[in-house]
Amino acid sequence: MRRAVALELTDDRGVDPVELARTLSDIEVGNRWFGGMRPVLAEVSARRPARLLDVGCGSADIARALLAAARRKGLRLEIVALDRSPTALAVAAERTPNEPAIHFLRADAPSLPFVDGAFDVVTCNLALHHFEPPEAVELLKEMRRVARDTPLVCDLRRSYAGYAAALVFAAIFGSNRLTRHDAPLSVRRAYTEKEALQLATRAGWRAPRTKRYPFFRMVLGDGSARQG
Repeated sequence: MRRAVALELTDDRGVDPVELARTLSDIEVGNRWFGGMRPVLAEVSARRPARLLDVGCGSADIARALLAAARRKGLRLEIVALDRSPTALAVAAERTPNEPAIHFLRADAPSLPFVDGAFDVVTCNLALHHFEPPEAVELLKEMRRVARDTPLVCDLRRSYAGYAAALVFAAIFGSNRLTRHDAPLSVRRAYTEKEALQLATRAGWRAPRTKRYPFFRMVLGDGSARQG
């Protein structure tokens, strides 16, 4: 499948806030039940970070799950949840009340406002495919720069089977036109494992590797995950 070059409706900075909030809820369903949460929890859990940056946090469902998992293990974790969308951040803050361990920040991902090695781990979930290759390389450079241990990118894998699955998901779980339009397009815009590795290599990652997960997901990391 050739990679699509087209904007998703959620990429529109003028998107209706109510529709975006509903779409973020749909994404939470996909993350919870269709493979978006498990890969990130597994990869981050293996590294036990004390400070983590979540780039393109959306509604912060991943950030909340990571914090809950760390607390179950008796670990301290501080998270900065970053997004360029003020609407997404407002939704995230509303769904994350009275949580001092998660800090929200509005910023552009390809230009992270942090010093080198500011975080143990930097995650990015379902956002890489929103960037065309030149911008994706800049994003990966920045993630590598501010991560002491590793950046971790969890995203879809482009394939015909994944596209068919996204059509089914959108038809059953899509609560509005944004989800019904963007879910299948996300798969068409996603990178293959080979393409993701090439982007990471261009971004200067030391030893990029990918790992497949169910529901057409993959995690791109730098080096082998440590067990612990």
